[in-house]
Parts: sequence; structure tokens; C-alpha cells
Amino acid sequence: MVLRKLDRRGWSAVLLLCGMLPATAARAQEIPESTPVLDLPADVFAPTELPFGGGKLEIGGTARIEYDSNIFAQAYGEDADTKLILRPYVALKHSGSTLDVSVRAEGNFRQYFKHDSESAAGGQVRTALAWAFSLADKLVLLSGWQRGIEDRGEPEARTLPSLGPRKFDNFDADLSYSHDGPRLGFTLRGTAEIFRYTDPVDRNRNLKSYAVTARGKYRVSPLINGFVEGFVNKRDFAPTVGESGLDRDSNTYGARIGAAIDPGGTIRGELAFGIYHFDPVDARLDARTGPSAQASVIFQPLPRTAFTLDAFVGNVATYQAGARSREDIRVRLGIQQEIRHNLRAQAGLIYRRSRFFGSGQVQDIYGATAELEYLINRRLILAGDIRYTRRNSTDPLDEFSRFRTAITLKFHY
Repeated sequence: MVLRKLDRRGWSAVLLLCGMLPATAARAQEIPESTPVLDLPADVFAPTELPFGGGKLEIGGTARIEYDSNIFAQAYGEDADTKLILRPYVALKHSGSTLDVSVRAEGNFRQYFKHDSESAAGGQVRTALAWAFSLADKLVLLSGWQRGIEDRGEPEARTLPSLGPRKFDNFDADLSYSHDGPRLGFTLRGTAEIFRYTDPVDRNRNLKSYAVTARGKYRVSPLINGFVEGFVNKRDFAPTVGESGLDRDSNTYGARIGAAIDPGGTIRGELAFGIYHFDPVDARLDARTGPSAQASVIFQPLPRTAFTLDAFVGNVATYQAGARSREDIRVRLGIQQEIRHNLRAQAGLIYRRSRFFGSGQVQDIYGATAELEYLINRRLILAGDIRYTRRNSTDPLDEFSRFRTAITLKFHY
């Protein structure tokens, strides 16, 4: 039976699925960008889709001027600077009755006005394929390459001002198959990631990571699915033996129980809670069991107002000397408000704790964000935002505070 093409909500569900299942390398930014969840009318800010090779082409990007009070995220001797960030993109989409395919290429160019050593160029190419070959069955394949630029405020980022930010190549693939019956359903997902750092001095950070997840679900009501899931995550470092002389490879096993509200109305999203078991390959390292949780929930009591919750608790990769493993807690609370049809605001509070087992270090990051967007016309958005971050740590040299403010122009053809 033929299905209609995936609409915006369908693709949102695909992306939500990929975000909810266990992260392989867990490289979330210090303060991740918040995705708008309030749907805009199609005639307010919509790109002109150009016919191209049987598909539709979109062209756009962002230009951003940002002031940073502490560009090196240092505890002492803070150094301020202003930078220009350009992120052009081009996207090609093809939608059929049962098959949607997209390719998106995006650049990331940052130029500092005073500290040219911090200037860098990166980008990414993402591909997505969704094949709904029956009313109940869907196959999704995501893949991509990214030239990433490390943020100085990340828990294990480079701290020496004399060296520029780390850059790495990330290759990833994500294949999932889901079956949704009238009552019962399941999802099988496999992911693979390869990280290769460009600087030879960072060779010990090279990593391959693989994960497999199986989820069984039961439709409790027309809007709610209850589910149980289990996952296995394998990390393979290169070189395997780190500076401490220990084998850094490991396996992580876990299980969670949760609920998904899909399709959602006032409330939509997922919550899941469970445990993980960290099992290092080296017998000299201790295994550990801890909590595993993930939440991505949108509460929209009014058409123009939405509250968001994103949270994660679990085991992530670590490279810190002396640390055997790392456990992160990340929570973000947000509010988004459409003030007028062409004026939107959002704000958020962020908390992140990184606990390094073996070294005993603990880092706590607190942050707040606020943004105001003005839709000039269907092709241009002018936005202003502020961000404040503070990190406390058991190591005083890892503490810092940081204030950033920016003006951004978002555009598309």
C-alpha cells in the first residue's frame, strides 16, 4: 500500500528517534543550539525550491557576528574577541509516494578579528533516506561527514591559547527499521562513527564507536506508546593503549523503559529511564553500573507558547589523563514564545555535570540563553542572542565564566 511522503512532523519523528537512542561518542556542545518547535506559517519564512535533477534545491545560510568575553575559556587572564561566523548551505530533496531522499551540505567558517589562531573552517555533508514501504514499516538511513571544530568550553577541550582549536573528521552511519502494528511494534537500529583528529598530537583521541539498539513497543492509547529497549555500545580507540598504559577499549550495555507520545498534541516527545553497565576491556580497570536516562519533551499549552525539556544521563567517552570513564548529566529547560506572527523569543537554562572516574574530577556547567528573532520577510530573519556560561570544577584551573552576545542574519533564496 502506498504511503504519502514524510511531512515535517514525520521527519521530526525520525530525528527524535535518532536523538533518543544511546549516543555513541556523546560530543554535545557546551551550550547546544535550541531548535524552534513552533511551526511557522508556510508563507512567513519559506525558501524558494528550485527544480533540480528531478528534485528540489534550497540555498541559504547564516551570517553571525559574536562577541566572546573569554574565547579560551580560561580561569585566569580572560581574553575577549569578536568573530564572524558564516554557515552557507545547499540542500537537495526528492519526495516520492513511499521514498524521501535528501542531501545537505553546510560550511562553517569562523574568523576572529584579533586572534587569528582561533580562526577555522569546517563543514558537513548529511544524507537521509526514508523508505515507507508499507503502512506499518519504515526504513531510515542517515549518513554523513563532518569537519568539526572543538568549542573551548567543552569538558575536555584544549586549553592552551598557543594552540588553535582542535579539528576532527567524523564519519557516521545510522540505519533503523521500525514496524508499527495496531498494538505492537519494534525498532532495530545500528550506528557507527569514526573520529579522526587532524593534529598528530591528538592521535590518542581517534575513536571508532558502534552501537546496536532494539526497542519493543506497545500502544497503550491512540497517543501513547510504552516501550522497553536494550542497547550495546562498543568503543574502539586508536591507539588502543593510552598514555596511562591501559587498554582504553570498552563495551557498554544497558536497558531502559519509557513512553513516547506520538502523534502528540499538547505534549509530545519521549522519556526513558534505566541502567547501563560499563565493561572495560582491560582487566585492571573496574567495571561500573550507573543510571541511564533520556528525555526529549515538548509541552505546548497554547498555539504560540511551548516549553521544552532535553535531558541525558549516561556513560560517555573520555580522553582525560588518569580518567578511566566518564558519566554525564545534561539538562536543558526552554521556553519559546511567538509574540507576533513575525517576532519570536526563546530562553533556556542549562546544567551539565561531568564526573571522571579514576581521576576524581567533577565539572559542573551552568548556563543561560535568550534569543529574539524578527522575521523581516519570507527570505530574511534578524536575530539577537545572549549566552552566559559558568563552569565550576574540583580543579580550579578548569573553572571559567564566559559571556557571549551576537547578531545573526538567517537567509535563504
